[in-house]
Order: sequence, then structure tokens, then C-alpha cells
Amino acid sequence: MLPDEVYKRRPNHNNTPESVTLIIANFIIFAVATQLFVSINKISTAFWVVVGALVVYNFFNIRKYREDYSKAQVIAYVLSVIIMVIFFFVIRGRA
Repeated sequence: MLPDEVYKRRPNHNNTPESVTLIIANFIIFAVATQLFVSINKISTAFWVVVGALVVYNFFNIRKYREDYSKAQVIAYVLSVIIMVIFFFVIRGRA
């Protein structure tokens, strides 16, 4: 039998910080939306809807877990947004 302290230390058996989960979710959704809705000649309206929904999700997620975001995690989040913008232009140019 495992002691009760193990379960208290690991709520829901999930130790991934919310900031890492948010960054991974952003990359997955952004990559799929870019592949589906962006071409060299046209950016679909659906892409902007997906990006808008992603912005709203990020806003409420960061607001909910505000105390979990340290300076390093904020820097990592900002860098991930910059990398996604670069990724957008690279994928759009290669399409």
C-alpha cells in the first residue's frame, strides 16, 4: 500500500505545469489550423476564428492560473508566441 502523502503530493497524478500544457496546446492547435486554413494565396476566415478562440482560451487560462506563472514561465510563453508567428510565415511560404 502507498502512503496517503503520495496522493496529496500528486493531485490527479498530473505534475505538468499549466504553462507547459498551455504552450503545447497552442502549438498543436496553431499548427493544425495553419495546415488546414492557410495557403500562399489566401488565409481563410476560419483560421482567424481559430486564432481568436485560441486567444480567448489563453486569456482565461492565464487569468485562472495567474499565481502559477513565474517570470521564467512568462518568458517561455512569450517566446512560444514569437515562434508560432515565425512558424506561420514559414508554413505559409512553403505551401
